[in-house]
Amino acid sequence: MTNSKLIAYLGPPGTYSFQAVTQYFGKTPAGHYEYVPLNTIADCFTAVQDGTAAYVVVPFENSSNGPVKFTYDLLLKTSPRPSIIGDTNVKVEHYVLAAPTTLQRIKQSGENAVRTVYSHPQVWGQCTRYLASHFPNAARINVDSTAYAAALTAKEGNAVAIASIAAADIANVEVYAAEVQDNQDNYTRFLVMERYVEGAKRTELDRSVDRELLRL
Repeated sequence: MTNSKLIAYLGPPGTYSFQAVTQYFGKTPAGHYEYVPLNTIADCFTAVQDGTAAYVVVPFENSSNGPVKFTYDLLLKTSPRPSIIGDTNVKVEHYVLAAPTTLQRIKQSGENAVRTVYSHPQVWGQCTRYLASHFPNAARINVDSTAYAAALTAKEGNAVAIASIAAADIANVEVYAAEVQDNQDNYTRFLVMERYVEGAKRTELDRSVDRELLRL
């Protein structure tokens, strides 16, 4: 057991993981809990295992791209593995975000004014048709999160980001195009975990995840 009042997730704020944690626990966490973003999935596992966080939320699999490798690897290697107490599916809706200066340049010169597109590596394969049609010559730059992509875009005049709508408000950028993903029925499944207590019985969800891991 832990006395922590922290609910950790793969940050920063504005990511799909942030949407997952608020979807599962509520926009304002009850019971004086606090949402805390962490830098990596490994950090999330460590935080829940050492009691720094009461709960963590991590991405598990995507309906288009399949398993999230880092999470699968840690579930297999971590001993004792955290207890899986819940899950939630977040619909992946990608938006093209840009600073006002970039939008003005596109208006004046067309989409060739965009020289750089920032996003998380997993996004490219989910927006292939849009990118090929609108920004075929722009450099695609990998960053650690879609939220960070939006933040970078806010500082540049010839770049866009592909990110969640939640990132737009946080980064203070504007929407250029909405729902540009190839698959309009694309979801990411997130797991909610707590610290494993010695001797505790595994939940049915725990056992079902074990079966999924064994199939790989």
